[in-house]
Amino acid sequence: MTNGFENGSMIAAWIAVGMVIGIIISISAIELSRRKPKKIENAFRCTERWSISNFRNPKVVAEYLLDASSIPRNAKIVVKKCSDKSNLRGLDIRYNPNVKGSFVVESDRAIILSGPFKENELALITVNKDIVNRLNELFEAYWKEGIKPRDV
Repeated sequence: MTNGFENGSMIAAWIAVGMVIGIIISISAIELSRRKPKKIENAFRCTERWSISNFRNPKVVAEYLLDASSIPRNAKIVVKKCSDKSNLRGLDIRYNPNVKGSFVVESDRAIILSGPFKENELALITVNKDIVNRLNELFEAYWKEGIKPRDV
């Protein structure tokens, strides 16, 4: 048989435990609300001055290739149309009529061109992982579907 004193102290103990838990949760919530969000680094840059020579193993997709003279010999290229096929000699190239857009990509960055592939064309340079991964997937799909040219 228990007396009223034991029941009262048990209730008081539970109230104290509840208050301590409430205080801990409140302090945690206040601290979390005070933290500043991490700054997201600018993953994009718009420029008219870009160079493919900064890429170690460039993968090039060009809907319309105007200037292939600056493309290094170690590049892999998928092209829909080209203005001068003589510039393509010695390059690892495939034709694909389904190519849309122009970009250069490798594992950690990409240049997305606003028009045909040529130097000093307005471009967006990015290191955004999601975009770089998607462009690599797109390049691989175009490359796989592409046809090795006989006339180069």
